[in-house]
Amino acid sequence: MKAKNILFSVASVVTLWGFASVSAISIDTQIEDELNKKSEQEMIQKSQDLNEKITFTKVNSCESMEKVMSGFLETYKKLNPKRSDRRYDYPILYTNWAKSLDFEMVEDVAVAETSAMNYKSDSAVRWADMWEITDFSTTNIQKVWVDEPEILKSNGKYLFYYSEAEYNNRYISIIKAPTQSDLSDAEIAAKINIPDSLNDIQLFLNGDKLVILGTRYASKSDSILGSNRTLVIIYDISDLENLKLEKLTEVYGYFQDARMINDQLYLISSVNLSWYDIAWRDEPVVFNEMQPRITDITLKKSSESKKDYEKKVTSIPCDSIFYLLPSEDTMKETWIYPNFTLVSQISLNDLDDTPKQNLVFGNVDEIHMSQSSLYLPSPIYFSNPIRCTLRWCYSSRYYRNENTLVHKFNLWKSVEYQDSTIIPGTPLNQYSMDEDDDWNFRILTTTWYDQNATHLSILDKNLKLKWSLLNIEPGENFKSSRYIWDKLYLVTYQSIDPLFVVDMEDVSNPKIIWELKIPGYSTYLHPYSDAKNGVQYLIWLGYWTTDNGYGGLKQDNIKVDLYKIDYKGHETAETKCSSLITKNVNGDLTDSCTKATDGKKCNEEQRLYEDCLTKVNPENIAVSVIASYQFEADSSQSPALYNPRVFVWRSNKQELILPMAIRTLLQQWTRDNNRDYKYDEFVGLKWLSIKTSTALIKEFLSQNFADNSKWKSYYYRDFDDARVGYINDVYYFLNKWFAAFLTKDGKIVNLWSM
Repeated sequence: MKAKNILFSVASVVTLWGFASVSAISIDTQIEDELNKKSEQEMIQKSQDLNEKITFTKVNSCESMEKVMSGFLETYKKLNPKRSDRRYDYPILYTNWAKSLDFEMVEDVAVAETSAMNYKSDSAVRWADMWEITDFSTTNIQKVWVDEPEILKSNGKYLFYYSEAEYNNRYISIIKAPTQSDLSDAEIAAKINIPDSLNDIQLFLNGDKLVILGTRYASKSDSILGSNRTLVIIYDISDLENLKLEKLTEVYGYFQDARMINDQLYLISSVNLSWYDIAWRDEPVVFNEMQPRITDITLKKSSESKKDYEKKVTSIPCDSIFYLLPSEDTMKETWIYPNFTLVSQISLNDLDDTPKQNLVFGNVDEIHMSQSSLYLPSPIYFSNPIRCTLRWCYSSRYYRNENTLVHKFNLWKSVEYQDSTIIPGTPLNQYSMDEDDDWNFRILTTTWYDQNATHLSILDKNLKLKWSLLNIEPGENFKSSRYIWDKLYLVTYQSIDPLFVVDMEDVSNPKIIWELKIPGYSTYLHPYSDAKNGVQYLIWLGYWTTDNGYGGLKQDNIKVDLYKIDYKGHETAETKCSSLITKNVNGDLTDSCTKATDGKKCNEEQRLYEDCLTKVNPENIAVSVIASYQFEADSSQSPALYNPRVFVWRSNKQELILPMAIRTLLQQWTRDNNRDYKYDEFVGLKWLSIKTSTALIKEFLSQNFADNSKWKSYYYRDFDDARVGYINDVYYFLNKWFAAFLTKDGKIVNLWSM
């Protein structure tokens, strides 16, 4: 008889549930195993069939581009006959792009720069030479050395924060952090006005360069590629008294995501295409209209101190375009009418260099980038057939047989397309994906129909499938994951939260080596390496769950758990690997190496230490919850739950800093009292001390801003943009309306007019 043992952490269950004792229960799974085998075979066969049907054609000339696209449009027209209802025929607008859009864009840039220069603080904005910054928070990123965009960036001396207090009052505030113990010299040093036409703002900070990214919705469309444009605006911030807008680059499509490695910016933008309008337009398609362009505007001063706009418009070379070309049979079965996805590489070191671009067909939701590769997963769905009854007929709004098309680009010298493949399921977020040191790509995906399950696929450097672990915990929802070298920590949820540990040391045979079940579920897992003790820890951020009164569970308040990943038996991480620990590896390894002076040496020591941990016998691993903390209230929320970039972990102090909004019901409406609900409200910062030595999570400091009358009516609506961080021993809280700096001894200063 085949059976599986469900493992529980006895100590945590006793503590959390109050049970006297818990033992392993043997459950026969023969029926489930057989059905899973059948489902796995069907999924694998489906992916193989799709990989045979769907191919990439590299267009090596504009003539072949026209030929390829003509064939695609003819097939589309054959499968999508022209509608008789004229309501569906939308006209496509054309304008002279060079005269209209560029003029609009330059005017917007002029407004932005003028507003920045007109806003000055009364005191000097240069940094005090005596003030030494030794420790400050940065954006929480997934991969070391691969920076991610955010609305807040800091260099330890200044904070650069995008805020939108009102629709016509949108700025990037440059805030000088305090250098005095009484916080009196904190101030808003300068502002950069953001034009109304620019949205989805994100920032990068690279030395003395501030990069502003956003989507520009132009009032006119120049071609069938639509009117959305992604703008890259580069400021020289070396002298805040004389902000210098150096360059503006406009690429086709709306802003999707971006990454930065050293001085290279990698930008992902998407162009939504209306294939019906393109195929059935009255005029023949001129294919150079479908060839995206880049507009570079470099701002230079002439001898008369006037600004000169040096404009350069270039088109993507046809040999840099890759078309996803499904066969006619595949188009009948699937909804593959993809959009354009552009990958642009912009050098911050050489602003005169023309950006490099690649283009593929595909609809990208998430991206993953290492220092050597870029992965763009594109979802592919198969629609359910139309189902009819005796009285009516309808088409299901749901989808079955979800798959993901993965495009891979190499980043050796420039962005170069390598290959594509198809795997079952769709990823949850960027943390569902990871590339290891041998360029193996690991990706977790979820399928919903016909069975809800999670799947792990491992692809080699050529995107060939090495192995897959399918149908992990069928019926459970995939909630969070974290890859740490050759281990995967995976959380699924239905009524209780299983944390799985998957060993991937043998990439041709990954296996689940541990399963722990506790109440609630996590949305983010953060590695916490205690190098001194040679033990790996995980910080668990998520929700507690409680009885909903109807036999099920409901989401409750936020909780934070600390997991200990330990080794049983005589061989431990401490005895095997502690000799490799040096002064360059301390606290959180990722964080310390990011800020290390000798990054190369630190990275090598980090690799050796972590590699040693992976060689400890995986069968001896054990995971347990050693501490847990719940925010007691009627409701609580934090943007860090769904945006890991907001998560602030101070490894050297063992502090977790979160923006939090908490409500406790004081008075409930009833027929008798006939009064409104009344709440005790908290909106601000929460500091948690997370100590591995004492296995304790304790709230040691908090600051509530909900009683600020200027902001109280807006706090819940605008809380998604709240950000927190630290500079030395000063902490800060930012939102759309004000910035606050505070210390542990109770000193606080507020800066309004954000």
